Amino acid sequence: MAGKKDSILIASPLIACNPFCAELKEKGLPYDSIWLQIGHVIRHLDYVTCLSDEQRLLVREAFEEYLKLLPGQGKAGVERLGLDLLGEIDKLKRAGVTKSLKMEQDFNADLLNAISKNLHQLRLIIGKAETCGMIESLKADTLQSIKSAKGRAEILKIVESGFRDLHRKVKTSQEKMEISLESLLVLEANAIIDKLTGIFNRRFFDQELPKIVETFIDKQGKVPFSLMLLDIDRFKEINDTYGHFIGDRALQRVAAIIQNNCRAGIDSPIRLGGDEFALFLIGTNEANAVKKGENIRREISKRTMSFTQRETDAAPHDVSFTVEVSIGVCQLDIAWQGMAPNELNKNPVFCDAADDNPIAKLTCMLAESTDQALYQAKDLGRNQVRAFGRE
Repeated sequence: MAGKKDSILIASPLIACNPFCAELKEKGLPYDSIWLQIGHVIRHLDYVTCLSDEQRLLVREAFEEYLKLLPGQGKAGVERLGLDLLGEIDKLKRAGVTKSLKMEQDFNADLLNAISKNLHQLRLIIGKAETCGMIESLKADTLQSIKSAKGRAEILKIVESGFRDLHRKVKTSQEKMEISLESLLVLEANAIIDKLTGIFNRRFFDQELPKIVETFIDKQGKVPFSLMLLDIDRFKEINDTYGHFIGDRALQRVAAIIQNNCRAGIDSPIRLGGDEFALFLIGTNEANAVKKGENIRREISKRTMSFTQRETDAAPHDVSFTVEVSIGVCQLDIAWQGMAPNELNKNPVFCDAADDNPIAKLTCMLAESTDQALYQAKDLGRNQVRAFGRE
């Protein structure tokens, strides 16, 4: 097991598959070759959300063409060609991420513009005064409406409609109020909720994990913190067999089970994307995190998911199936402050050795280590919980 982890280290969407490793070895590729890693990237391209279908096809075609160039190449030639292909894949990923960020930027600009325009109009109407109950009503009603919105265009309409209603109320009652930055923060809070499952999303994960790590460092690690990563086993087979509509319903039920096992106001359930979930466990050590993971795993695996034709409105008949999950757990260790990322995980994927920011460093080391625990759970047969560092 240790040799396998030393030879290749990849993120959870690119989890190793023994039959696939054997297939690559049969093609004459050395077990520690960079082409093993590339092979897993190609195998799991469907999980790379920043690539379009057309870009995924280009990557697969390039992979086949590069394989034809390998015969007769020495070890150095094999590695060089592998690095060239990885460079091409990385360029495509960067282009996809840039496009996604541009869309996010444009949406945020529209949202902020709608809010700013209406704030200015309200100030012209009411001037400066103490905040009254209307502001609280606006925030509550608007946030509740946003939670049920089906798209960004609808969110913008809800925000503008909320302000129009408030304008009418202000003119009717002639009450004066002050619009503060808090209104904007409430609207922004909606951006951290996953629309499909109702739990937190990847943005919340990226924003809050460094803050939790910073608090952990400030308190010298006296309050334990554990991170859990959960991945549905063979979820692509569910989508391929029953369709994405039922796949989405299955994701909702898994999210509900995770949420039901959370301590209200303490644990944070998160959907990272696709069939991957995370759980922030503040004040929880490794042993209790593993125990919670086992509870979640057992509850998911023993519950048959049944969907009637009326319920799904998609299947030609009633369907039933069971779902299994693999879970990785890691407890953050204050002693990692004195370690380099590659001392904890050889060949780290996420961590930048040049980044000396202690918060960023420990955040990456925690994510990397938890991901490795999940990788091990998958590699050892799936449907189990593994803690980082345990054999």
